[in-house]
Formats: sequence, C-alpha cells, structure tokens
Amino acid sequence: MAWSNPWQRWEGAEGPIFTIGTVRVDLTILLVGVHTAAMAVGAILTASGLGGWVTAAVFTPAALQQGHVWTLLTYPFVHDIRQEGIWFAMEMLMFFWFGREVESAIGRKPLGWLYVALAVMPALFLAGLAPWLGSGVLAGSSTISFAVFLAFCALHPGAQFFIGLSARWVGWILLAVYSLTYFAGRDWSGGLQLWATAVLAVGWVRRGGVDWPSISFPSRRKKAGKAKGGLGKKVVGVLPLEKVDPILEKISREGMGSLTAAERKLLEDARKKLMSKDRSSDSLR
Repeated sequence: MAWSNPWQRWEGAEGPIFTIGTVRVDLTILLVGVHTAAMAVGAILTASGLGGWVTAAVFTPAALQQGHVWTLLTYPFVHDIRQEGIWFAMEMLMFFWFGREVESAIGRKPLGWLYVALAVMPALFLAGLAPWLGSGVLAGSSTISFAVFLAFCALHPGAQFFIGLSARWVGWILLAVYSLTYFAGRDWSGGLQLWATAVLAVGWVRRGGVDWPSISFPSRRKKAGKAKGGLGKKVVGVLPLEKVDPILEKISREGMGSLTAAERKLLEDARKKLMSKDRSSDSLR
C-alpha cells in the first residue's frame, strides 16, 4: 500500500470525543477499543466455563422471536479469538485506517448511525427470510468492517492501492471474492448479509452521510425574547476551514467531479456562510 497517498490523512475535524493522555479518542478508536475489550471479556468468560453469557449475545432469528432484541446490537461484539485469531487484529487495524477516513468525510454522528444500521438492518432482513433460508447465526463484525471499507472506496474511488489498483477496483474484487466464498460454501445468509451491508454502506455515503433527524420544540421564552428585542443580530457561524481545505485540495487534484455528495454540501454551506458574512460586514459600514 502506498503510504504517500493523499487520502491517508486524518485531521480530526470534529475533535476527539475525549482524550486519554495524548490519545485523542474519536468514534473509530472508541469502536476499536470496545471490540477489543469485548473480545478479551469473551475469552475470559469462555475459559471460565461461562460461555453461555457469550452465546446469549449472538443473533439468531429464533432468539429474536423469543424477545432477545438486544442481540441485534450485541452480536457484532461477539469475537471468538480461537477462530478469528490474527484476523481479528487485522480487521481492527483495517477498520482503524478506513473508518477514520469515513468518519472524517461524513461526520461522527452519521458514522455512528451507519454502524448501527449495518448491524440492525441486515439482521432484520435475514430474520424475515428465515422461513426460506433457515436460522442463520450472526456473530462478529467482519462483514460490517468490510462494508465500512467499501464506504471508503465509494468516497475515494481513485485512491491507489498495491500494484496501482484504484480503490473502486479493489472493492469490487474483494466483494466478488467474498461472494464466491459464500456461494461455494452454500452460506446464503452470509452472502445476503454481505451484499445488504455493502449496498447500505455505499448508498449511505453516496447520499452524503445520512444523519438522524433532530427534533426541537419551540420555547415560549425564546419567542418572548425575540418579540422584545426585535429582529436581533444574525449570528454567522465560523467557516469549517479544517474541512474545506482538504476538499479544495481534492478539487485541484482530481477535479469537481470527484467530490462526494457530503463534500459538495459542505462546500456549498461554507460558500453560503461566507456570502452571509460579507453581507453582514457591508451592512455595518
């Protein structure tokens, strides 16, 4: 992998959630830490003869019918280190690299909702097809992590990987290989989960990083304050230069056509804020 690639850059535009010493913990690092802790706890419980607690977190359509709704969110954190071995470390490393790029592009909250959607929606889809496919078992996060990698490929299709292959081709090749693996093993549930997460992740970032709608209720005090104070002063937000600069670099490097929907929206928002700020300055003169 070419380490000089321009996409391999993390600027933490939204800042860390919290810091531990000198480590700035963003959502991607937090998820890696939770998965690692869950793997260690699962190994300890299994070694102590309490593997039933780990099994209770695995998702199956039958468990969902019995009311075990929590398994929709717990199954990605079930890791059997005896089976995954070194691949668990590789998965976490890949998620760390590419998850941070996706988080930087679409934002922390959209990435969080994407991760939840990648876990819940394919599981519900498989539960609906259980009468035809049988009771599939879901455990681990490898498919979700791969979907995040495909989201990166959709955001940076021209990024160069080994032997000069672009990200779009690496994504398609790996998707085809995994699909053939599930097909050869007649694992229809695994194949459907793979394609469901892939379509969801790519569609999510193509639409600019879907965010959960916020609900706000008008306050009587705020209305009274506005009536008393008149129009008031319009506050102009500060331009997110730490987000705009990488987009301008991308335009100069790859052209306007390379921008994603999220990047176009951010650039348009910055332009509107700048114009609003200029009009505000002119009115004060």
